[in-house]
Parts: sequence; C-alpha cells; structure tokens
Amino acid sequence: MDKIHVIWHQIPDTDATISSIVFAEYLKYKWKKAAPYKLGNLNNETKFILNYVWVEDPETIKSLPAWSKVALVDHNERAQTIENIADLEIHSIVDHHKIGNLETQNPIFIRTEKLCSTSSVIYKMMKEEGIKPNKEHATLIISAILSDSLHFRSPTTQDEDKFIVEELNEIAKIPNIEEYAMEMFKAKSDLWDISIEELIKIDYKEFEVNGKKLWVGSVETTNPNYSLLRKTEIISGLQKIKKEAWLDFIMLSVIDILKEKNTTILWDEADFKVISDIFWVNVLDNLADLWSRISRKKQVIPELTAYFNKN
Repeated sequence: MDKIHVIWHQIPDTDATISSIVFAEYLKYKWKKAAPYKLGNLNNETKFILNYVWVEDPETIKSLPAWSKVALVDHNERAQTIENIADLEIHSIVDHHKIGNLETQNPIFIRTEKLCSTSSVIYKMMKEEGIKPNKEHATLIISAILSDSLHFRSPTTQDEDKFIVEELNEIAKIPNIEEYAMEMFKAKSDLWDISIEELIKIDYKEFEVNGKKLWVGSVETTNPNYSLLRKTEIISGLQKIKKEAWLDFIMLSVIDILKEKNTTILWDEADFKVISDIFWVNVLDNLADLWSRISRKKQVIPELTAYFNKN
C-alpha cells in the first residue's frame, strides 16, 4: 500500500499543521497508510500547542519522489504547495479557502467548506464516519479553530466552529478556553529572537491572479509595536523579496489580535496605489490603516483578486 503524504502549504500556520496531523489519523481510520509532513518551520504558537499535548513535530520534506501520493490540507494553490507537485499524484484536498489553480490527472476526493479552519472540516468528516477523536486530537482541533478564528474574533468564524469547540471540549476538558487562547497568542507574539526575513515570512500566502504574482503576509500578535518599530527593516525586506521573487505586489499586515486592527506595511508607490484604490485609504510613511480587516482570506484576498482581474 502506497503511503499518503499529508502536507500543508509552505509557510505553516497552526491550522495547517494540525489539519495535517488529524487528517493523517482520519486516513488511518479509513485503512490508509498515511503520515503528516511539513514543508517549513513551525511558528511559536504551533510549537506551544504541540508541546501542550505532547504531539511530535512532523517530519520536514522539500520534495518527494515522482508519483508519490499526497493529500493537500489547508491549501490548493500551486504557488503554495510542495515544489515538485507536478510530479506527484494528488490523492485528496481538504480545505476552507477559495479554489485555486491546481490541476490533477485523475478525479480525486475534494472537501471544502466555508468554516474558519480546515481542522473544523476534518472534524466534521470524522464525525460523519463515527470517528471519535482522543483527548490529544480534540485539543489540537480546538487549538486550530481558536488560532484561525483569533478566538472567534475573525469574520470567518461560523456558529458551527463555536459548536465544534464546545463539543470537542467535552473530550479535551480545557479548563478555560479564553485563557488557553491567550496563552496561544502570547506564544505567537514571542518574536524577539527572529530575523526580519523570518518575521516577514512568518505567515504569508503567494497567489497568481491574471498573470500577476501577489504576496500577502500577516503577523498576528498581541504586541504589534514589536513589528511596527522595525518598520524600516521590514520595508527593506519587502523590497528585497519583491525583486528576488519577481512579484507584482507585496504587503505585510500587522494584526493586533486584541484590538482587532490591521496596520499594513508597504514598500513602493505601485503597491501604495493598489491599496489606496481598493480600500480608499491613504498610505502615510509606508503604512496603511486597514481598520478591522483582520481576515486575509475574507477581507483582503477577495478584494486583491477582483482588482488584479480588472487591471
């Protein structure tokens, strides 16, 4: 039996990591040989969660032998996945984002839903199959939902996500969900020992729209001043990345989780114009106040996609 390599996007966030772990378990229940793998380093929030539940960090891979089987979780864009995806056999896709530009040679299983996390979708699949997660996996799924929803602050949050957390906590028995979420966000905000390049790339998505390459980064934190005080370094880093990757657009949003506020850092006049045209804001000293747009998936990417499809 061929192993199914469950992988997530190149810059792993908490939901991507956890959805790979729990989907691999789901596949095992379905009598498949499967294991989770990561394509990049974990952020501090994810490390905190895996340590909390004593779950091992998945093995890192950069590519796989031709015709290896892969299951993609939390993404379905060519620019975001494993580098030699064209040589691989896609077994399945489970996601909660818009449908991207991947092509397959054969029909595959695809499950996408309008929920705040891919882990929410996978839990629904488990429930439909009568699979009851153990305490560790229940805690992981709760953590992924809290992370992607910013403890239900994000507009991507659905009532069903909240219900799933309540239902799973009957197994996980986390004493205080709000306090646990704050501990997660505290770990996520611990950025003192990382380089500017690591800070900029801590959570980014690359997209192709109408032949244009877009790069949208995000730093979710309870201490936004740490990043904003390094604005000059960040601007230089954005310039370097845009030139080296031949990007048409790049931005980095610093998201204040507690105040639900988005301050976006931009590099050049071309990117200033894009943001000004889309959101009707002024860019001052390379900063744009995008107010309460804290969801990249729901409040930023759709607007950018529509803009570049017209321009």
